[in-house]
Formats: sequence, structure tokens, C-alpha cells
Amino acid sequence: MKKILLSVLVVSFVWGFGVGVCVAEKPELKLTFSNWTAPPSPPGRATAKWIEMVQERTKGKVKVNAMYSSTLLSGKNTIEGVIRGAADIGMNVSAFRPERFPMLALLNYPHPYKHTMVPIRIAWDMYNKFDPPEFKGVKVVSFSCNGLGANGCGFYGRFPVTGLSDLKGKEIRATGTGVQALEKLGASPVFLPVGETYEALQKNIVKGLYTTFEIIRPFKFSEVIDYITPFPAPGAVMFTIVKKKTFNSWPADVKKVIEDMKMEHSEWAGNYAHKEGQGGLTFAMSKGIKKTTVSPEEKKKMLQLLKPLTNDWLKQNSAKGLPAKDWLDEFHRLLAKYNAQY
Repeated sequence: MKKILLSVLVVSFVWGFGVGVCVAEKPELKLTFSNWTAPPSPPGRATAKWIEMVQERTKGKVKVNAMYSSTLLSGKNTIEGVIRGAADIGMNVSAFRPERFPMLALLNYPHPYKHTMVPIRIAWDMYNKFDPPEFKGVKVVSFSCNGLGANGCGFYGRFPVTGLSDLKGKEIRATGTGVQALEKLGASPVFLPVGETYEALQKNIVKGLYTTFEIIRPFKFSEVIDYITPFPAPGAVMFTIVKKKTFNSWPADVKKVIEDMKMEHSEWAGNYAHKEGQGGLTFAMSKGIKKTTVSPEEKKKMLQLLKPLTNDWLKQNSAKGLPAKDWLDEFHRLLAKYNAQY
């Protein structure tokens, strides 16, 4: 009888201790991350890196499920989806909706960025200084961008580009401020998600693209283009966001991890995209794509046609009551500062 009683006490103690341990353990924080594009693309890689960093630094306390290729939210409506709670975290492309992100639209025009990190550093500084209304209700936890630089962007497609006459009336895929730039250059811009562009090129619906070169390899564009031409192209500043209310509800140690890695992740994403942008040209040429050049005289003419873009931006956004002049002045100051560093 004593043995039975002792066994019951031991089992009860072990069971009670086990329950105590379960109660004391903190529940796992499960989050959903929405990305509009495919995993192999630079934005896809940046998302995977962010998830890796968070999960490692929280020692598995946070688990993040990535939803790629617009399976949850598209690149145009990610911010609205995050605000309404459809995803906990999301990467959005400001270039898809310049009217929705007026401050970032300024950064996305064809500027003489020496390195992809330049617009990223400018974005962080302007976001921190101005707290622009386009980010109301959300918190930016990383900025990234498409690959820029002298050999990281331009035109590529079915036809060679050597000057303005080659662009006239041509159907060229672009997004956001790229659409406006092509209009100034006399082309016929076509807005298309990157995932639909391969087929559009294949079927001759569009004749080319005006964007950066890092997407050539992951989206296999080398199979459906014949020429590539370096030329200053619009940026596509991207940002990873969390709803402020959601972020504030997370444990303090998780919030600290995410805060501490903001710039580190932004630098990883920027440097990765920059390398891929420069490498896109080399890859295309290795596949037999012919590189063409725009003569200095033609380049000067084309850039002159693009200059009014920022003046138009200033007028439109000033008319809306936004501090556009302050944004523009700060942008020029930061552009000089960071171009000197890179």
C-alpha cells in the first residue's frame, strides 16, 4: 500500500512539474511575411535574410512564414493589407504607386546614384526626419532598393537603344516613376508586374524593359531579349513594414532585435541588390545578349528631357499641401552627402 501511495505521489509530482514547466514557457510568436515577388529575386532574398536574422537572434522564439509571389498580398496593396491585419509583416514597392508614396516617389526618379546604398540611406534619413504621412499606422523595419549604378540599370529587350529615335513609340515595360520617365523620352510605357513580363516579351506585347539588371537572371529574361543598354534608370525603393499597433504588442526582447537590425539588414539588402545589378549585365552578355551604348550627345539630350520630372513632382505635391520643397532640399543635400561616401 505504501509503495502504491509513493508511486502516486511521484507521478503526481512529475505531472505537476511538467505542467508547471509548460505554463512557464513563453508561447512561440508566429508571424506571416508577405512578399509580392519570387524567392530568387533580390527582394525575395532580402525577405529570406530578414526572416533568418530574426529567427536566429530570437533563438527560435519567433517563427516567420513567408508568402511569396503575391499569394497573400500584391506589391501594390501590401501596406493596406498589413494595416488591416492580413499579414503581420510585408515588403512594399513604392515605385508601383508614386501617388501613394509621394516622398519616396522623389527618390525613384532617374538620379545619378553612385551606389544602391545611396537611395537607401537617403530613405532612412528622410523617414526619420519627416515622419511622412505615407507611413501613417505602420513602422518601417528595413529599406531596400533595386540595383543601381552605371552598369546596373537601363534598357533591355528586343531592339537596340542608341538614342531617342530608338525609343519613339516603343512599348516598354515600366513601373511607377519609370512610366513617367518613358513618357518624357517618347516611348509608350506599359505597366506590368515583373512576373508577367517574360510572357509579354515572348508574345511581343512589350518590346523591352526600362529598369535594373538584377532581375534578368532570376526571371530568365535572357531567353527573350536580344540587346541591353546601360542608362540611368528609375530606382524602386522598397520597404518592410509592420503595423505599429502590432509591433507594440510584441515582447520587448523581440522588438529590440528588430530595431537593432534595421540598418544592418538594409545594408545587406542594398549591397546584395547592387552586386546583382552589376552582375546582371555580365550575365546577359555571357548569354549572347548584345550590349549597345548611348552616345554622350544623345545621353545629354535624354537626361535633359528627364529633368522636368522633379519639377512636376514638386508642383503636384506642393499643391496637395505636402512639404515637398523641404523634402526636395533635403534630398539634394543627402544625395551629395552619400554619393561622396560611395
